[in-house]
Amino acid sequence: MKKKILLIGMTFGILVFTSCSKDSEPTNSETAVTNNEVIATQKMDNAIDDVSLIADNQYELSEGSTTGKSVGNYFSILPSCATISDLGSTNSVRVLTITFGTESTPCEFRGHLLKGKIILTRTIGTSFPKIMTIAYTNFYVNDNKLNGMSTWKREMIGSESTLHPKTTFTMTDMTLTTTDGVFIRNGERIREMTAGFLTRLSPTDDIYSTYGTFTTTHPNGTVFTSLIESATPLVHKTACSLLQIPMPFPVSGIVKISKNTHYATIDYGTGDCDNLAMLSVDGRMATQITLDN
Repeated sequence: MKKKILLIGMTFGILVFTSCSKDSEPTNSETAVTNNEVIATQKMDNAIDDVSLIADNQYELSEGSTTGKSVGNYFSILPSCATISDLGSTNSVRVLTITFGTESTPCEFRGHLLKGKIILTRTIGTSFPKIMTIAYTNFYVNDNKLNGMSTWKREMIGSESTLHPKTTFTMTDMTLTTTDGVFIRNGERIREMTAGFLTRLSPTDDIYSTYGTFTTTHPNGTVFTSLIESATPLVHKTACSLLQIPMPFPVSGIVKISKNTHYATIDYGTGDCDNLAMLSVDGRMATQITLDN
């Protein structure tokens, strides 16, 4: 269990869609990484993780896998407030439009509020890797607008009992527009489904490992690099997202966020479904933080 440490003088809600003041953005790029910069850099992570998880799931529902299972053998993670339309598909190309809620009523997914549309376009065939492009139409996560170009690539690795998907989510000038300005993301997130693939009707045993390198450019032009090594990937358990109070946060793994010669390291623990992590800045003693939707 992670020991709770009281953070005196601040409430730190990381990973996500809390606002931070423009005034907190440092003007000197050589200053140490601040808490607000970590929050702002991580805002895109949950949005992108939501989209990549949805893309994985909807591919399985519409296309199946190399195991020969039928479409009916997969569990849809989408809430009832999301609708799917097959618009523009041909014999060789599948086009799916997913609409989340309405303009006035967002759709809740893993504790986040989504509205707008994502459009998934891919070729139809039996060979791997599978490639899919993802477009966004007035798509918001907790009132933050996600836009730009992303590409999803799916491979199948392992065999028989170890068979599982590996997907690469490539981000090219993706933007997240918030009240603090526009954040730009480039790079790759690689997600492997390390448990649960052979029991696709039940999501409770699904476990994903995510790693990769990507950059986030803040509104003031400062560029932050996020590194998640494959040896210490961010691990997500679907069961944590299905709790009465969803905990869609990594349960373990380490991410390093660098700004020039300075960096912050976030350690997500040893496997518990909770909203706690440990934050260290420039190698100093780590303190516990509370993750927040």
